Amino acid sequence: MGNVVWLRPPEEEGPEPGRACLVHSDDEWWEGTVVWEGARREDGLWWGTATYRKNGETVTEVHSQHDLRAR
Repeated sequence: MGNVVWLRPPEEEGPEPGRACLVHSDDEWWEGTVVWEGARREDGLWWGTATYRKNGETVTEVHSQHDLRAR
């Protein structure tokens, strides 16, 4: 992933349910969607619920902004 494009959190572009993204899991990037939480957590990061297809199965997990990229 040479040219990484970061997803902008909700405060920068407004919440958009089911925003297309790439999800980092098991050292690979998977196409999916993310729904951001309403506010940053105490750690200062944005978190969101990501849904993506991994090895033929639908996976839903919570990830921080560090594991989510635009697609």
